[in-house]
Amino acid sequence: MLIMKIIEWIGVISGIIAVYLLYRNSIYTWVTGYINILCFLILFWHEKLYGDFAVQIIFLILGIWGWINWHNSKASFPQKLTFLGNLLALLFTLLVWDGVYMYFKIYTKCTYPIAESLILSLSISGQILTALRKLENWYYWIIADIIMCIVYYYKELYPTSIYAIIITFIGVFGLLRWKKLMKGN
Repeated sequence: MLIMKIIEWIGVISGIIAVYLLYRNSIYTWVTGYINILCFLILFWHEKLYGDFAVQIIFLILGIWGWINWHNSKASFPQKLTFLGNLLALLFTLLVWDGVYMYFKIYTKCTYPIAESLILSLSISGQILTALRKLENWYYWIIADIIMCIVYYYKELYPTSIYAIIITFIGVFGLLRWKKLMKGN
């Protein structure tokens, strides 16, 4: 299991760097995030955290799109969602949560189907909003990260639980920084 601990630590360190780069509004968040994704794909499959595993596959796809979008975008500063955009993001999140929960409960041996499906739905919405460079991505990430702290702790993935705590704090500061960037623009 030493190899899994090494993979976990590489994932943790690269993930912290990726979230810090997102906090800095840097396009390199995407590149660093790929290392994090690959490590966590391996780790979550091994630990039967299927919701988190599925999120990593989606992150990989959305990460490619996010990199392209940020690279080609004329706007280099975050933007806010409209009221309708917020409503649609919330509705999307709830629908994904419900569908994934039912799937995990019926078809998998998912350890924590309610929490894992919620993490998955919040994370997908957070990643989409991040790829679109929307301020509201931070709210989705902060809630998902808090839930991850608890799930990873109970799965005895202590470095990953600490990682989730750290990125929760970076998320709070990221939200404040992006608000400041928006005011400065």
